[in-house]
Amino acid sequence: MNSIVKKIFDTGIQNTKGTKENKKIKLLNIFCFTWSVMIPVITIFDIIFGRELEGSLIMHGVSYILIAFIFYFQSKQFYTLARVLFLSSIIGVTFVFANYTTPLNLIENFYFVYPLIALILVDKKWINIVILVVCFLLYFVPNLYYEHYPKDTILPVLVFSVFVAAFVILNYAETLNKKHEKELLLNKEQLEQAFLELEERKKSELASLQLKALKAQMNPHFLFNAINSIQNLILTNNKEEAYKYLTKFSLLMRESLKTSEKSFINFDVELSMLKKYLELEKLRFGEDFIYEIKGEKEIQRIKIPSSVIQSFIENAIRYGLLHKTDGKKIITIEFYQSKIFTCVITDNGIGIEASKKVSVLNTKSNINESSIIAIQNRLQLLNEFYKMDIGVSYEEVEEGTKVVIKLPYTI
Repeated sequence: MNSIVKKIFDTGIQNTKGTKENKKIKLLNIFCFTWSVMIPVITIFDIIFGRELEGSLIMHGVSYILIAFIFYFQSKQFYTLARVLFLSSIIGVTFVFANYTTPLNLIENFYFVYPLIALILVDKKWINIVILVVCFLLYFVPNLYYEHYPKDTILPVLVFSVFVAAFVILNYAETLNKKHEKELLLNKEQLEQAFLELEERKKSELASLQLKALKAQMNPHFLFNAINSIQNLILTNNKEEAYKYLTKFSLLMRESLKTSEKSFINFDVELSMLKKYLELEKLRFGEDFIYEIKGEKEIQRIKIPSSVIQSFIENAIRYGLLHKTDGKKIITIEFYQSKIFTCVITDNGIGIEASKKVSVLNTKSNINESSIIAIQNRLQLLNEFYKMDIGVSYEEVEEGTKVVIKLPYTI
């Protein structure tokens, strides 16, 4: 039932029309729907109070035909015609009831309302003025012939003054409303322009932070260690392994440069880069280094922000695992996908507090710390843009460090 009523109310509404025009279209539909519902209610009251039915039923039948035509014109987008027909219909029905069907019931007082409805529905002033004059004449003139009311009961000057006063007040209110609408529209356009400028500035900031993140992926510390490890393989005459890892190193560099221009990259590409990076780190640490990737098969074909995850993995290795003196160096990377993409990095290194002391002594740490700050700033911008729970948090674990990275994604 609700869907049927909604469909009736939305008859003739077009997406290409402005909000104000669609409101007028819907308002006319509501008027006609209410009119059609009130007809049987009025008939029931006529039966209860023993009023004359024959003339009323004829007018009610005519009213339903007029309502059908109004809805038809609405559906065909003849909006002005539909509104004029509606106003003419209610004026005509009022005239018949006030002078023939049920006179002496003050039904003619409805004439005061119709010019006000015309002001709401119709923008053309000449139509509004014509309806005002017609309603005034129909209110006053018929009584000169039919004498429903005693002479001098209806004073023309007084009636005309009331009509004009009501019309002028509502017209003035409508004019003020249009003026305010223009001001609001201008303010809206200014806000939209300011929003676009803000978005452009955010994009520029994101691009700058993206570049810093790329530098974090390719910082001299990692490059030196990777090349040094490959050099050791060559010196020990392990040419096959050297060739294999050199290939991975070159692919990683090429993919890093290729994806640096993109804000979002396919998860499969990011995962491939992470695996190459971890394999190169394993070459450096040897069998003591163990890495595990979980949940990769559960991730759909999505795109995630580039140059984020690797920096935190490198941070875990450089400050957590590198300074671990006993046992295996283990890092686990887990992926989850729901409303946001989540990457959890857990290592069994020396922990955050101990790594801070090491970073204070190590002057080279400034490069990596600044890159992490750049990434966090980038995530903050993404958080503001997407209005989601995006960012980096650290959770307590018995041994090592656990980092939770939450990122937006696109399909």
